[in-house]
Parts: sequence; C-alpha cells; structure tokens
Amino acid sequence: MKKGSGCLTVFGGVFFLAGLGIFIWGLLSSYDVWRAQSWQPVDAKITSLELVTSTGDNSTSYGVKGSYQYLYQGNSYQSNQINFYPGTDNIGSYQEDLYRKLQRARNNQQSVTAYVNPNEPSESVLDRTMRWGMLGFQSIFLFVFGGVGLGIMLWSRWGAKALQEVGALKESHPEEPWLWRKEWQGQYFKNTTKNAFKFIAFFAVIWNLISLPATIAVIHEGNLLKEPLKLLVFLFPLVGLIMIGVAVLYYLRDKKYGESTVELQQTPLAIGGKSSGSVIINGNINQQEVMLTLSCQRVVRRRTGKETRTTTTIIWQDDQRLQAKQTQQNEYRVDFNVKIPEGLPESSGKNPNNKIEWVLKVEQKQKGPDLKLMFELPAFVVAHRLDDEPLTEDLFSHADNLQETAKGGDWRYLGIVESYNNYGKEYYFKPFRHKGLGIATFLFGLIFTAIGVGIFIADTSWLFLIAFGGIGLLVLLIGVNVMLFRSRIITSSGVLHCRKGALIPKTYRFNTAEIDDIVRDSNMSSGDKRYYHVAVKTTAGKKEVIAKHLLNSNDVDDFIGQLKSDIGYR
Repeated sequence: MKKGSGCLTVFGGVFFLAGLGIFIWGLLSSYDVWRAQSWQPVDAKITSLELVTSTGDNSTSYGVKGSYQYLYQGNSYQSNQINFYPGTDNIGSYQEDLYRKLQRARNNQQSVTAYVNPNEPSESVLDRTMRWGMLGFQSIFLFVFGGVGLGIMLWSRWGAKALQEVGALKESHPEEPWLWRKEWQGQYFKNTTKNAFKFIAFFAVIWNLISLPATIAVIHEGNLLKEPLKLLVFLFPLVGLIMIGVAVLYYLRDKKYGESTVELQQTPLAIGGKSSGSVIINGNINQQEVMLTLSCQRVVRRRTGKETRTTTTIIWQDDQRLQAKQTQQNEYRVDFNVKIPEGLPESSGKNPNNKIEWVLKVEQKQKGPDLKLMFELPAFVVAHRLDDEPLTEDLFSHADNLQETAKGGDWRYLGIVESYNNYGKEYYFKPFRHKGLGIATFLFGLIFTAIGVGIFIADTSWLFLIAFGGIGLLVLLIGVNVMLFRSRIITSSGVLHCRKGALIPKTYRFNTAEIDDIVRDSNMSSGDKRYYHVAVKTTAGKKEVIAKHLLNSNDVDDFIGQLKSDIGYR
C-alpha cells in the first residue's frame, strides 16, 4: 500500500513540476517585458527577417526570426532578439502582425525602434508588448497540470490512510458492511452538503483564474466582430460568475442549516423491512410541514478518452410531507418510519465508478436560502428485521406511532389551478412551473448550438455543426418544452377532456368506457429529482400523456385518484 502511494506521489509530482515549470518559463518572459519598459529607444535597421511556420495537428503556428543593427552612445551593436517570445505559437495573431509590421518597414527602407538596456547596451529588443493571452495560456498549465499533480499527491496520501482505516473496520465487523465506513459509525449522520460551498468556491476560483487571462487577451486583441468565434471565450467567465453565485448560495444555506443531522433508531436502513429515525433541523423554518424524499440511486462514472461523465439513475424513490416539531429555539425534529420494498440493491461503494447510494433529502421553501439537506444513509438486507407484512404504497409514516400513517399526497401541491366551467371541473397546469430546470436546460442547449454555429461560420465544419449544433438544438427544445408545456384537463361525469402542449396544443377526449387506467409514470430525472407524468391508458392499447413534469409521487397519485373520482372511473 505504501509502495503504491509512493508511486502515485512521484507520478503526481512529475505533473506538478511540469505545470509549475512551464508557468515559471512564461513568467520569465513577462518579467523581461516588464524590465524592457524602462529601456532606452533608439533607431535600428533590420538586416534580416523571416516568418517561421510550423504545422502539425491540423494547425499552424508562427514565429519571427531576424537581426538588426543599432547605435547606442556612439557604439554599433547587432542583435537577433526580436521579442521575448522565442519559438512559434498560434495564440492570437501576434506573431503574424509583428512580422507584417517589420516587413513593411524593411521594404520601405525605414528604420524601426529598438529598446536598449542602458546597463547592458548589447541587450535590446524590437517589441516589448506584454502578451496577456500567452500568459493566460501558460497559466493553464499551472492550474491544470500542476493542479492535477498536486491533487494526485494529496489524494494518494489521503487514499492510503483511508484504505488502512477501511481495512481495520472490515476486520472488526466482517458481517456488518454498514460499519465499514467511518461516517456510518453510530446512529447520527451528517448532512453531506455541509461545506460543499468550499469545493464549489475553490473550483470557481480556479475556473476564473484560467478563463480571465484568455478573456482579457481576446478583448485586448480586438477584431471581435470580424472574428465572431472569439466571442465564445466570454462563455467561460459567464460560467465562472454562475459558479460564484452557486457557491454563495451554498454558503448561506450551510451557515443556516449546516449542523442538521439524521438519527436512526437502528443502523442501517432495512431493505425489505421497517426503519425509524428523526431529522434534526438546526435552523429556523417558516412552516411546520417538511418534504422528505428517500432515493436509491446508481451513480456511474464513465471515461471516454479525456472526458469523464457521471450519470445518476434513480432506481427507486418515495416521498412524503411530514410535520416538524419544535424542540427548542431554532431546532426542529421530524420523526419518520419508512418501509423499504424487497429486492432493492444494498449500499455499495466497492467500485467507485459504479456505486449504489441511499439518499434522504429534506426540503422546504424558505425566504432566502431554501432548506435543502441531503444525507447518505446505509441500507442493507438485515435478516432479523425483514417485514412479513405486505408493504403499502404509503411508505413513510410517523415514527412515534407506527399505526398512524403520515399525511398522504395532496394534489394541490402540484401547482394546479382549479376552477369550474360549463363543461365541468377544470385543472390547469400553467407553463413556467419549473423555471430553474427549464432555463438551465435551455441555456445549456443554447451554448452547444452557439459553439456549433460559431465553428461552422469560422471554419465551415459540418461535423461540428451537426455534433454540437444538433445536440444543442435538441437540448434547447427540451428546455423550451419544460418551460412552456401546459395542460388543461376538464372532467365531468363519464368524460375526460385534455388540451396539452408547449407551442401547438392538441385536444383529446376520453370516455370512461374506453379508459383502461390512469397511471403515473416517469421517464425523466434531473440530479436527485424524478419528474412524473400522468397518462391515460385506453382499452385499445394506446397511452396518452395528459400532464407532465410533476414532482412528488404521492401528490401525483392523489391527483390521479381525484381524476378517477371526477369521471366515475371504477
């Protein structure tokens, strides 16, 4: 284990030193530019000039080589230092612009200005421009290579220590895998989002330090309208500002509710049995009713080339509103009892690229930062806690009285506008009910579309237009659908009418005799939320969705029950 840790440390050290070395090399050029600002200007004559090109990986880089003569304090000197950026590069058009400027002076037999070091007259330079774009590019190596290398070194040390702790816990509790994690010892579990703002803030700082120099360089170079592809660079500081805003929100939430915990009466949660516990909320809440959601989810991390993608699939989820009882000032307690169906997977982190997590989420809308807590809890099959009684659909109930079930779903929480007209009872699902999800999806699609179109305009690349533009347009349309989708359902005795759609609504009519069932289903999730839709299944084998993008399964089930009651469905 120590040997593996040492190898990782050496490997990370190579990355760190490489990134640090390239950045220091870039700083030396910037230091020379800064020194040259006080050098003395003299007239110089160009004796040779060459534009050096280097082609590779479908790109061409440029550099300027040459020599010139000048007089300083009666003495003649010759130098071949054109600028402080030797070699070739394609960071902007600096090298080409400099060559054209010097070539024009040479063709017209004009003198150029050289800047001479008064303390060392043999040292001079023709161009002393600070290249912010080059400095920004070199800083990327520090934060990417250096950051990755430092992360590998720290992770190797931390990982070796964590593996030792896990090994010791496995030896102590060979038949109790829920005791193999340090944070699962005992009956109290901490909020997993606590201090998350530190990670987000750190990442936001790194992101902005990398993106701002390049943005400043693009602004300094100008020609934004002539080269519209440059405008894409402004997407990076925009993302940086959004991340800073998210970090501030997480900080305020952590300051208000960060010390909240979950207490389980028995550890772990019993798959196929009953479990009791309490959520202890440290912080003031505006309402006594709190939403609890228990989810079993699979987290898969895939690496494709240089890209790593993480997807979360919700395997099972149940939610319920429960009453919070104030125990003391700024402290509330939510007692619950949960029955988990058999056959669900146990908590597992053996493979970090394919994990099973059981997460309890606690939510309530607040003025200022909303109450939103997440707790990862252990869930396993425990033989002596299996429940012989059939599990009901209402899986949450009050822990203080197991016979008293918690408040069931309430369709009025779905944001439905209820009214009556000449045709019967009307339920209207307004557009813009999920602004955050819709706007985020729309902006993501817009960015991808803009990248595809921008690259196509600049380079006439159909591949990028189809790949980025096509995917972006699809995601953009999904965002429009989430924001604008509306549904109007009218019920009367024996008949259900529905008019639904985003841009061009369609109308449907179902008689009770042709309705086989009205069901809840789900084919969409975002993060830790599962979105449901209501569909009518007909006796002819068709299935038509009549309401979409609904949260909280028990509320949706209550609404389905209301529809069935209205039309007299049996």
